[in-house]
Amino acid sequence: MDKDGKRELGGKVELTLEIVNEKEADERPAGKGRDEPNMNPKLDPPKRPETSFFWFTNPCKTCKFIVWRRFKWLFIGLVVLILVLLFIGILLYSLPNYISMKIVKPFN
Repeated sequence: MDKDGKRELGGKVELTLEIVNEKEADERPAGKGRDEPNMNPKLDPPKRPETSFFWFTNPCKTCKFIVWRRFKWLFIGLVVLILVLLFIGILLYSLPNYISMKIVKPFN
């Protein structure tokens, strides 16, 4: 790859090449890449780190590896705060009805 007018190593490719005659090629078929029949030579799945992804195509992984790691406790705190506020709001909404029922006692 060119960087500032100088050539620099941009990556590496591992390649194995086997030259066989037509009879051997018919006996031992090979697919393209990891396509079937993946037996001659057997190609294992690539070993990539879990964080190598394109963030735009997989936003769930983006949330998991970037957002969740940095803001985990903030999200957990906000969820707990919202639940407590909902509980207090429901309590304040229904409390006058319970108090008036205790005072009036309509079912006695």
